[in-house]
Amino acid sequence: MNKPLKVFITYSHKNTIEKDELITRLTLLKREGIISIWHDNEILPGDKWRDAIFSNLADSDLLLYLTSAYSLESENCNKELAAALNSEMRIIPIILEHCDWKKHEISEFQALPDRGNPIDKWQPKSDGWQNVVEGIRGVVDKMHSQAEVSSDTSEGELLAELAFLQGNFLIMIGQIDGAIEAYSHAIRLNPRDAYAYNNRGTVYGVKGEYNRAFEDCTKAIKLKSTLAAAYYNRGNVSLNKDKFDCAIEDYTKAIKLNPEFAAAYTNRGNTHNKKGEIDCAIEDYTKAIKLNPELGVAYANRGNAQNKKGEVDCAIADLAKAIKLNPELDVAYANRGNVYLSKGKLDCAITDLTKAIKLNPDYAEAYAIRGNVYLSKDEHDLAISDLTKAIDINPDDAQIYCNRGLAYTRKGEINLAIGDFTKGIDIDPNNADLYCNRGEAWLYLKEWERARSDITTAKNMGVDIVASFRNDYESIEDFEKKLSIQLPRDVAAMLTQR
Repeated sequence: MNKPLKVFITYSHKNTIEKDELITRLTLLKREGIISIWHDNEILPGDKWRDAIFSNLADSDLLLYLTSAYSLESENCNKELAAALNSEMRIIPIILEHCDWKKHEISEFQALPDRGNPIDKWQPKSDGWQNVVEGIRGVVDKMHSQAEVSSDTSEGELLAELAFLQGNFLIMIGQIDGAIEAYSHAIRLNPRDAYAYNNRGTVYGVKGEYNRAFEDCTKAIKLKSTLAAAYYNRGNVSLNKDKFDCAIEDYTKAIKLNPEFAAAYTNRGNTHNKKGEIDCAIEDYTKAIKLNPELGVAYANRGNAQNKKGEVDCAIADLAKAIKLNPELDVAYANRGNVYLSKGKLDCAITDLTKAIKLNPDYAEAYAIRGNVYLSKDEHDLAISDLTKAIDINPDDAQIYCNRGLAYTRKGEINLAIGDFTKGIDIDPNNADLYCNRGEAWLYLKEWERARSDITTAKNMGVDIVASFRNDYESIEDFEKKLSIQLPRDVAAMLTQR
C-alpha cells in the first residue's frame, strides 16, 4: 500500500473557520490512510514558525490553497505558493468566495469546486464542500496510481525517459545532432519507445535525412498504431520527397486519429496545393482555421492557394490576417509578395519579399520570387543575384534555373543562359518551359539544329511556342533586327504558324 500523501493547507487566518471545515470534511481520507494533513496549527511550542512551515511545505505532496480576498492579499500565503511552484508540487485552489483570483497566478491551476464556483455560492454550502472533497479524492487517487506505476518502472525505463527528455530539451535549444544522440540512447535503453522513434524521425526530417526519418516514423507506428503524430511526421517526410499521395494518406490517418489536428489539415492542404488540387487545399486550410483561428500559417497558405485560383482580393485579405496574427511569419510576407507580383504591384512585392528575407535569410523561395519581380522590372543584375542566392540555398529547383536562364538571356549572356536551362532539364526533364527557352537561346548562337530540336520537344510537350516567342518579340522581323541574324525559313515558320 502507498504511504499517505502529505497535504499542506495554505490559508489566511481570517479564513480559519473554513480551514477547520475543510479538515473535518477530509477526515475519512485521513482515517483511510490516504492522506495526512499539515497546517500551521501543527507547529509545536518552541518551533521557529517560519522554519516549521517551509520545512513541512518542502516535504508535502499536495498544496490546498484556500482562496479568498484575504489569502490573495496575504504575503505569507503567496510565499508558500511560490515555494510550492518552485518545487513543482501539485496545487489545488479551493475558491471560498467571489474574489479576483482569475487575475492571480493561482488561476493557472484547476480549481475546486467545479468551474471555480465559490463555496459561499452553493446552496447548501455542504454540497460545495462535498464537491471539493470528491475532487481532492480524485486527484489523490490519481497521484497514488502514478506512484504505483513509477515504482514498477525498471531502472532502464527511467533512464530511457531521462534520455528522451534530454532529446526534447536539445531540440528546443537547436542542438539537432545532440538530440538525435539522446533519442538513440533512449531507444537503446527502451527499444519499444514509440515516442523516441517518432521524435528522432522528426529531427532526421529537419536535417533532410528523409530515409532515416521515414524509417523511424514507420517504426513508431508499428509500436503504437494510434500515434497520430507519427503519421503526421511521416506525411511531412513524404511531402518533402514529393510523394504526395503517400503524404495525403498519412495526414488523413493522423486526422482520423485526432480530428482536432489543425497542423495535419494545414500540411494536407499544402500537399493538395502542390498537386494542383487547389479547391481541396483551400478546404483543408479552412478546416485548420476553424479548429485554430490563431493559426497564421493556415491563413498564409490559403492566401497562396487563392492567388493560384485568381481570387486575388481574398488572397490579400488572408495574408493580411496572417501577418496581423504573426508579424514575424516570413511565409505570409513571401506569399503576399507573390500576389503583388501577379497584380503587377512590383514595388509592393519587393517590400514584402525583402521583409520575408530579413525574417529568414535562408528563405530560398522568397529570393526566387523577388528575383522574378526584378526580372519583370528588367533589372537583370538584381534578378540574377537573387536567383543565384535561391539556387545556393536550394540547388534542386529546376524552375529557379529556368528563371535565371531567362535573366541571362535578356542580359545577352547566352552561354550562361543555356547552362542554366540545361541544368534545369537535368533536374526536371518534364519541364517544357526549359526546352522552349533553351530553344530560343540556341537561336542567338545560330545553332539551328539544336534550336529545332528543343522547340519541337517543347511543342510536343504542350507549349504554345508561338505565344511564348511573341511574349518576348513582336515578330520574327523584330527578333531578326534586334539580333542582326536571319532565321532559316523552317524555324521562322515554327515560331509563327500554329
